[in-house]
Amino acid sequence: MENKSIPQSHSSLGFFQIIKESFKTTSRNGKVLLPIMLFVFVSFSMLDFAEKYLLAPVIKDIVLQSAIHPNMIQDLSNSIEQNMYAGALNDVREIVLVELLIMASSSIITLTFLVAIVSSSYQAYTAKVLSAKELNSIIMKSWKRPLQTSFYMGLLSLGIVFLYFISFVITAMLAVNSRALLFFGAIILTIPVCYIYMATLWMVSMVVSVIEDGYGGVKAIGRAAELMKGKRLQASLMMVLFAVAYCVVNQMAIPLTSYNLNMSTQLAIKIPFTNGLFCLVTLFMFVVYTIFYHEWKTSHDEKEGKGFYLPIAAGDV
Repeated sequence: MENKSIPQSHSSLGFFQIIKESFKTTSRNGKVLLPIMLFVFVSFSMLDFAEKYLLAPVIKDIVLQSAIHPNMIQDLSNSIEQNMYAGALNDVREIVLVELLIMASSSIITLTFLVAIVSSSYQAYTAKVLSAKELNSIIMKSWKRPLQTSFYMGLLSLGIVFLYFISFVITAMLAVNSRALLFFGAIILTIPVCYIYMATLWMVSMVVSVIEDGYGGVKAIGRAAELMKGKRLQASLMMVLFAVAYCVVNQMAIPLTSYNLNMSTQLAIKIPFTNGLFCLVTLFMFVVYTIFYHEWKTSHDEKEGKGFYLPIAAGDV
């Protein structure tokens, strides 16, 4: 729906205003978000149930064989009595295969979730509520770009991990003195800061990949870094907030397994509970960073004199 009012800048929205606008956008877009949320919740729950029931007998068999053969791991590492442990090796292969399949399925679901939420939330905030047909068309057209971006962000993250590893090795080779300990402490302190920033850059890059045509991979990462100039602290603090939320969900799930319940009962309670909360937190995180993106882009376009889109008012819907 086109906004007829006189254009005014909305790029000055603060931290809590972004959260407020995200709640409004989620409420406005509820009819689209609810079926997406249910699909993702059911999909992740089914994957979790499948993983537990497929791997439970395999893990039990490995534990049993470890009890019978206490030196099994040492023998396998030294290539001793390989035939004796053929069953254990098959169990390990089965675990790896199942985990790879679960990981691939989870990645596909998460990618679909991201594209659907970001696309529909951006449209709801700036113009209109998408129909199911329009949303499906957007997903089919844009899923490759965030996949490419995620791949390059993964490579960048591995590169940073390697740099930290090299730094630790160099520190370990230095003589133990106050300067070496100070250097080691400084490296340790930068790890959470770097982690939060990389997670934020990853999230913004994915949003850019979904919304902007022609931006994927390295180009999307560069675009995200450009839009975040002057707003890195705000965006990173929001990522800290979501990290705390995820930790709280994990801690809330612990009491559910502390009772003497059988495995089936525990799974029937814990998986829906944790998956439901995780999906809600993730959905809101996608919406928040979509609003963030709009505000950064508005500010960036204003500086370059390109004009901007206005979010629709709640009463316009």
